[in-house]
Amino acid sequence: MMKKVLVMGGTYFIGKAITHELLLCGYDVYTLNRGTTVPADQRITQITCDRNNHENMKKALGGYSFDCVVDVSAVQKEQSEILLDSLNFNHLSEYIFISSSAVYAVKQLNIPFAETDKLGDNAYWGQYGIDKIQSEQFLTERLGNTNISLNILRPPYVYGENNYAQRESFVFNRIYNDKPVVVPNKGTGMLQFIYAPDLANIVATLLDKSLSGVNIFNVGNSKGITTSQWVQACGKATGKAVKILTYDYEGDGKNVRDFFPFFDYDNVLEVSKIKTLVPNETDFLLGLNNAYRWYLRNVDNIKFKDYVEDNLYEIVEKLTKC
Repeated sequence: MMKKVLVMGGTYFIGKAITHELLLCGYDVYTLNRGTTVPADQRITQITCDRNNHENMKKALGGYSFDCVVDVSAVQKEQSEILLDSLNFNHLSEYIFISSSAVYAVKQLNIPFAETDKLGDNAYWGQYGIDKIQSEQFLTERLGNTNISLNILRPPYVYGENNYAQRESFVFNRIYNDKPVVVPNKGTGMLQFIYAPDLANIVATLLDKSLSGVNIFNVGNSKGITTSQWVQACGKATGKAVKILTYDYEGDGKNVRDFFPFFDYDNVLEVSKIKTLVPNETDFLLGLNNAYRWYLRNVDNIKFKDYVEDNLYEIVEKLTKC
């Protein structure tokens, strides 16, 4: 009998990759979301509900019993509380929570951040990181002494097709339109990525392995990459030349997010633990090639931020006149 898996979210970026992978693995896939987007595959059963409404969640899930739950969309502890209170636990054996590298107290740590490193207020992600920590702690307390396997995944930056966060698509758009890409300072800040289908493969592998107890995994590519190297890789994916300008934004009284899609701090995780279970990863350039093809197909539907483009026009003018 096919195992039933509930994916919270499931119609956008990461959730879409996960549902696709789970279908390939033979799961009976359900999603729960507000129903604004129809599932990409007709084999997916969509449950329409606002996960923040406790009463409606209990009604929506009351008639179902799932073997596995993958929560992609929870950003606050209260959402996890509502979900657990609404689930039928009769057959539930696997629970995966997609957390974030934003949980690490980065100002007190050196890269790469390990699963056992200190969690706490992240100066860059603020309340988002705190909420993820609280969700992790709640799930651990609630499920840690049960027969349900809890796997908590902490990805860095996720990239790939369907990415609604304007990161690689932002750089692709600059390069496609023959505009320079401005990187903070000297372009040596460290980033780490994971391809959305690779994250989906990790989810499917963990469900298949049925690990016992509570397990926390950093998930990401084996190596970090500098901001300049990332932009250069995006350029290779487009097949066009890319001009990179370095910018002392702090000296100019600017914020890095005024012109660049990442915070200015080194965000690299120690991923050896997950690599012992899932060693394979998609070649970074291949993943970017796929993301670029998606960008070309969808560029007309991507609403780039006008204020960022306006900021960049001024910054580029200043840098090229120096």
